[in-house]
Amino acid sequence: MGQVRSRLTPQEIDDLKKYTYFSEKELQQWYKGFLRDCPSGRLSVTEFRKIYQQFFPSGDSSKFSDFVFNVFDANRDGSIEFTEFIKALSVTSKGSLEEKLEWAFNLYDLDKDGAITRTDRKS
Repeated sequence: MGQVRSRLTPQEIDDLKKYTYFSEKELQQWYKGFLRDCPSGRLSVTEFRKIYQQFFPSGDSSKFSDFVFNVFDANRDGSIEFTEFIKALSVTSKGSLEEKLEWAFNLYDLDKDGAITRTDRKS
């Protein structure tokens, strides 16, 4: 997204409305919260683990949170930008059953070869 702004541009909103189930108001609210938690506009794997750990305080969620991080990080650059975050959130919270199943499949297809193999399961 380049330089971090306090609001999404009209073009960004139009694009995200095409690829998510969120309204303009919801997108702006999520963006504001994302920037509050990630002022750089990017979420690192370390920061993601800290957030994810809050949902599993009594166990070690680091390995599973890495799997989830890798599904969110669609462009595989080692960080989650807002567009990646909101698209994944849209699927997991408002997507169809088929979209959610595809997302879950991608969670376990670790090498992204289109199949869940023994190698994927052992990781």
